[in-house]
Amino acid sequence: MTTTYPLHSNFTSADQPFPSHADVVIAGAGIMGCAAAYYLAQRGLSVVVLDKSRIAGQQSSRAWGFVRQQGREAAEVPLMMASIPLWKELERELNFDLEWRQGGCLYVASDEEDWASFQQWMDVARQYGLDTRTLDRRQIDTVVTGMHGPALGGLYTPSDGQAEPRRAAAAFAARAAEAGALFFEGCGVLGVERAGGAIAGVVTERGTVRTSRFICVAGASSWRLLDTLGLELPQQAVRGTCMRTNPLPRITASTFWGHGLGVRQRANGAINLADDMQVDVDMTLGHFRALKWFLPELWKQRAKFSFHLNGACLRDLRERLPGGVPQSERVLHPRDPLPPPNVGHAPRALKKLRALFPALRDAQVVESWAGLIDVLPDGIPVIDAPSQAPGLTIATGFCGHGFAMGPIVGKLLAEMNDGGAASLDLSAFRLQRFFDGTMQRPRSML
Repeated sequence: MTTTYPLHSNFTSADQPFPSHADVVIAGAGIMGCAAAYYLAQRGLSVVVLDKSRIAGQQSSRAWGFVRQQGREAAEVPLMMASIPLWKELERELNFDLEWRQGGCLYVASDEEDWASFQQWMDVARQYGLDTRTLDRRQIDTVVTGMHGPALGGLYTPSDGQAEPRRAAAAFAARAAEAGALFFEGCGVLGVERAGGAIAGVVTERGTVRTSRFICVAGASSWRLLDTLGLELPQQAVRGTCMRTNPLPRITASTFWGHGLGVRQRANGAINLADDMQVDVDMTLGHFRALKWFLPELWKQRAKFSFHLNGACLRDLRERLPGGVPQSERVLHPRDPLPPPNVGHAPRALKKLRALFPALRDAQVVESWAGLIDVLPDGIPVIDAPSQAPGLTIATGFCGHGFAMGPIVGKLLAEMNDGGAASLDLSAFRLQRFFDGTMQRPRSML
């Protein structure tokens, strides 16, 4: 069964008056955009949120649901350490059941390479004072029940947690709307107007909104929007598949990665299940864009990628022909991608799950879906207000682990667009790092 999502949310209206002016205009109604809208509206600013498809229609509702500090690139750790306290209060603050549980995050090493990487990452944990620790097999068995198979050791962060992606962005959007933010689904950004180089207005399918502040949080489409401003972003998209099982006996309240599986067991016993870190690349001519940035790591991490020459290539070729996609709509294309899940993942993941946890022998996949993960060459996002376009703020390229960062990134974007500076150091996330020689190759485990 493949998941589909409704087009419109109950607090938006296709016929609501379209504003001529806003303090801040946001492109992208994923968790970053919705969180930013909430925090900006709380500050009393007028906010317009635009999405070419729908609220949380893409990766923000298709993630695993891990809320982790563990295993990240060092630059992201301070942001996640600031995000965890926000998550702990969100259900109360938003008055919404987010299925938040702070049961920790456990990685299990089944070979020497994984175990060495866990021990190396402890240097990052110690640097920032995280509560991460290594576990022996006996300690692992106190976190996860009934696991069969080898375990050289574990990496465990008790303060990590989990939440339901299909609820979080929608909750932020609902509360932002109550605070006065306006959401327009099915309304894409066509271009940005500038005056003296600075942001002056946002051109949309329903008209132009005058504004001096524009936030681009458009996920895998961000590079297209930034291109209209003359800014290059070496961003690509890969397809990740996730599954959900029937309710099963409890094995852990912790999120879990190991033995080729990603596991998040919800409170009702159902498991969000992923086949390791395997992702699919549906090859198109577009993948040659910015290829020079990706080649070194692509080769190094080649075991994690499955390349396909399929219908996506044919569609891409047709769309590049004259008249295939009108020039004015290219920035919106594809408007509402519905990437299919890889059908090979479910039987493989189920086989591994049943072998690793014999008590889950009745596990069945009842739902599967895929999302387009927006990736950057160094594995960390761009969160920046580039000087080339005063009034522009960018938050994109979260490489498949942005869901957990949604609240803190939304709060930082609000700070940056309310006359101040971000309260955390964002220098590692500058767009210019790709062009000034300061980009670092990724070092994290996931």
